[in-house]
Amino acid sequence: MKVFKIKWRYLFVVTLLLCSCGNKLIGVSKGVTRSIYPDMIGVNGNLTEFDHPWDNDSLLNAVNELQVANFRYPAGSLGNYWDWDTGWLDKNVPDSLMIKWVAEQGLTESTKRYTLENFAKGQKKLGFTPVFMLNMLSKDLDHSVRNLLRAEKLGLPIKYIELGNELYFNLPFETAIYPTPEDYGRTCQFWIDSLKTHFPDAKYAILGTDLERKPRHTDWTRRALKYCNNADAVVFHKYSPSGIDGKQEKKAISAGTEGLTDASTATRKAPSNDLKTIQEWEIGLLKNDTTYANLLNTAEQAASSYTKLNIPESMEIWATEFNMRDDKSAIRGTWANALYLAKYYDTFLNAPVTLTNVHNITGNLFAQVFTDITQLDFIKWKKVKSKPWQLTAGGLSTHFFAMASKGKTKATQLNFSESNSIIDDRGHKVSTFGGWLFESDTAKSILIINYGRNEVTINLSDIPDFKKATSYSSNLDVYITNGVDDVLVKETSFQSKIMLKPFSFTLIQ
Repeated sequence: MKVFKIKWRYLFVVTLLLCSCGNKLIGVSKGVTRSIYPDMIGVNGNLTEFDHPWDNDSLLNAVNELQVANFRYPAGSLGNYWDWDTGWLDKNVPDSLMIKWVAEQGLTESTKRYTLENFAKGQKKLGFTPVFMLNMLSKDLDHSVRNLLRAEKLGLPIKYIELGNELYFNLPFETAIYPTPEDYGRTCQFWIDSLKTHFPDAKYAILGTDLERKPRHTDWTRRALKYCNNADAVVFHKYSPSGIDGKQEKKAISAGTEGLTDASTATRKAPSNDLKTIQEWEIGLLKNDTTYANLLNTAEQAASSYTKLNIPESMEIWATEFNMRDDKSAIRGTWANALYLAKYYDTFLNAPVTLTNVHNITGNLFAQVFTDITQLDFIKWKKVKSKPWQLTAGGLSTHFFAMASKGKTKATQLNFSESNSIIDDRGHKVSTFGGWLFESDTAKSILIINYGRNEVTINLSDIPDFKKATSYSSNLDVYITNGVDDVLVKETSFQSKIMLKPFSFTLIQ
């Protein structure tokens, strides 16, 4: 890891440079404060590529480096067919009733296992909070109660409970069990009442969606909540394209196609149909402020789309799946990808989002951690190899927010005296600054993101009493293949005036 430590005898030189660099000094002050959970930042935990995953020391070390405070079990869609008794998919569910991508992997015949006992082993070593996603499709309430009690005996805290996963999609199994959102709401009411007799202190979340393509989808959240008044939160999932060329998510999404683009929405036309040429062109767009603003604004608008779910103000929002979805884009895996995901976190902190699980810990399209050397093979304009067990670009973004917020109970938005922004192809402004002060009774930290391409100096004299600042920066087009070793890391003692490098995260502790 490239760490540069500035010794005390050089601090006066650094101070002079900060004051004479020619940058406008930008003041920073405290804004609105909100309460947060100390385990707000987490990850979705689809680990079916492993047998007894938490026996794998490489995985343990990588998740430990990620520093996430919560972990979702057993994960998303496959959880709808999960047999908690065996720690694998329910063999009584035929492939024809499973979501397509699960069936295509042939997981039902696998001899692998991911049991509660193995999950407890990982939790004991790393200390994360479980987010339990219950099987409300192929198993009954007794199955969930029995296994949550088993989890409790294993020492797992029963704190966050999700009632199913994306049951609003019009798949045959889902539609047969829950013909309407009203049916789902009634079932949730009964399940939560029953679960509360065993786990009265747990928080319970019901599924929400803004899909409106068919009658069963339309106004799902409000219709389900009409018959379920005992839930604490609504679950929100969002995948979105990189948007560098202005493309937006297609509206006619189905299960497994979330985040895919509608080509007709592009504001910039690729010069060729050749993938290598398209990727070179996309990388070139990162040099343009307008197209770079397309990317940042796509993430910000996607994260803000929870407002379309008709969630009551009194309820929490759990974003238990989200990420950039752009399967062949040259942007995926770059430092720009890290800043894109930061816009999601920034937006969630500005919203009533209380729990986050970025998708996914491993895998080809969304990984926070690489597991082999081929995961960037889709890049054709240059040769790129990923390094197993290192954090990805998205993983680094999650890592920074997790490090800053872990164990904290308050988040205060930082206001900047200069409202630097860039404008995208559609005329939308997007801020190039983001910053938060995280606090608990015993600790505090600051995370500041400079999304812009200009080096700036900020004045933190109104927010004193910190010891050190660590900056992480890179060029937008750099592929992160080796975790933080691919990033310029600069550590200094804390000063009231701090220089923010372009495209940087600065963690102040």
